[in-house]
Amino acid sequence: MNDVLLATGAMLLLVAGILAQRAWRGRLVHWSPCCRACGFSLRGHAGSACPECGANLGRAGAVTEGLRQHRRGLLACGAALSVLAGGMMVSSRLNLPAQAWTWWLANRPVWAMEGVLRDQDQLAWQSIKSRELAGTLSDADLKLVLGLALELPTYSEKFITPSWAWLIDQHSIGRVSADALKPVVMRAIESMHIGLSIVPAGQRAGGFVRIAAAETVEPMPVDVDALELLAVEANIGGSWVPLAFERQPPSMRSNGIHISSSAISVKAPEQLGTCELRARIRIVAREPSANLFRPGAVLATCERVVSLGSLRVLDPTATFALGAHDESFRARVHTIVVQLVGGFTPHAGSSSRSRASGSNALAPNEGYDFDLSGVQGDRVIPLGQVSSIGGVRSTTLQGRAGIDPDQPWILRLVPRLDRAESELTEPTRIFDAVIEIPRGPIDVPGGEPRQDGGTEP
Repeated sequence: MNDVLLATGAMLLLVAGILAQRAWRGRLVHWSPCCRACGFSLRGHAGSACPECGANLGRAGAVTEGLRQHRRGLLACGAALSVLAGGMMVSSRLNLPAQAWTWWLANRPVWAMEGVLRDQDQLAWQSIKSRELAGTLSDADLKLVLGLALELPTYSEKFITPSWAWLIDQHSIGRVSADALKPVVMRAIESMHIGLSIVPAGQRAGGFVRIAAAETVEPMPVDVDALELLAVEANIGGSWVPLAFERQPPSMRSNGIHISSSAISVKAPEQLGTCELRARIRIVAREPSANLFRPGAVLATCERVVSLGSLRVLDPTATFALGAHDESFRARVHTIVVQLVGGFTPHAGSSSRSRASGSNALAPNEGYDFDLSGVQGDRVIPLGQVSSIGGVRSTTLQGRAGIDPDQPWILRLVPRLDRAESELTEPTRIFDAVIEIPRGPIDVPGGEPRQDGGTEP
């Protein structure tokens, strides 16, 4: 509102200036030359002095091209607009709209505030709380506001609505019973985003599929117990079949945050192909407690079914490491790796990561996963990783501390089949041969030349 007032005031001030200029210039009365001093018409007069007032007509500007009159109405309109524009700009600087709105909410009858309360206006709910603390909120008004708060939603774009926060405060002081609050809490936990998923999206038959959770969820003004994972089921042949847990699942959610753990995993079904997975969970909401050692009373308990996504079950006997003696595949991998790390000379302490989808040189069922290291004499210095799995290329680089920049060295790529295999979504060709790329001294101050003619910092 302050920005709108400031912009509107500036525009009105500009319009007022234009009107004032036109009003002062005036309206043309007639076109004959006139004496500027007295306005006498000089049509047909050839003398050097005004016959009316005797003014010298020979000096510059003494004769006008016509008689004009000031436009008083237009001048008054411009003055009024100037006053209005000044008031708007001063109001924006002093934050008067917010102060006026706060005053109006503080003195407005509660029954007349129903509209702004339903719109979840933060200042309106703060005004209700201020009146309650001051003792000016009557029993009838309190009953009206409580009824509204019990009907209104608990979240607005994943943010707690002020009505729900106020409602929890009323419950903590005993004005709202647990039975009255239970429907509101149930609506909240039934619509709460859980964010469970499976990692990876493919697994060998009989292997274990890890279940991950989102890092954060919507906050709640009530305490929520750790998310209880009751069961994980797979849709096989139109029937939902429960899957076995690798071990007893630990807590996956605390109040306000999901905790991802690699220990939460289930055994993949034996049937090959793609199947849908879902999880049965239990959410328990409690009254806010003062400490962690004495939890509050249970307000509501909800059991939900959430989708985990699709799982691709792979043949456990499939070969995942091929191409060690395939010269054409070796040549293609070598070309891609050279392009990725063509000018790679990482500085000590630097780190970068790039991820790109697709590959023109490798088929979707081909890939590699290497550890990067620099070899100089008897020293082997870790430099990072480079991989291309399932058509997704990833490069992680770290510092080159330990490499003598004045001496030649070798960039060595050592395959990591164990790390790649756990991320596969289908049988993939993994290049399992060591690649060594000779490198010269690092002697370019601003960067090292790349194969495309540029420089690499």
